[in-house]
Amino acid sequence: MSPIDPSSSFSRRFAAWQREYLTVLSETETPTLFKRVEIAEAAILTRRDDLEGSSDHHAERHAIEEALQKLREIKRERLKFL
Repeated sequence: MSPIDPSSSFSRRFAAWQREYLTVLSETETPTLFKRVEIAEAAILTRRDDLEGSSDHHAERHAIEEALQKLREIKRERLKFL
């Protein structure tokens, strides 16, 4: 999965949680990365909960699941979570 282009209309539509997600993708400091992942996960999961029960927002739901998968990869590969 490639990072989301922050200038795209997709990005503007999902800016509330995506800003935190993009911050994680650009973080290079491991100690800071851990906290940024926590913040991004909280923002993404809050938005996912907000969408619960709605039959709309298919593209955003898909983007959320991709972002969560990428965060899991970062936690496993860069932060050495098991």
